[in-house]
Amino acid sequence: MTTITMNTHNAIKSLKAAGMDEAQAEKIVEIITDLQNVSAATKEDLKQTESNLKADLVAIKSDMDWLKKLIVTVGIAVVIAAIKYIFMG
Repeated sequence: MTTITMNTHNAIKSLKAAGMDEAQAEKIVEIITDLQNVSAATKEDLKQTESNLKADLVAIKSDMDWLKKLIVTVGIAVVIAAIKYIFMG
């Protein structure tokens, strides 16, 4: 995951130069730094997740195809059994 860094010293200096008191400037920079440390998804993370989802979808489609074939087979067996029952008693 990519990390974004910030020069906290320069940020505090800039806020103080804009008229903010030092304690406020330090607190704002601290909050921003904490927010940067929160785990955020990068483009690479999203691409990996997309790739995993596509692989999962392929597996699900394969399972569904197998189930469709099973249902058709069972349906045919039921129809054959019903026809035998009707005509042969």
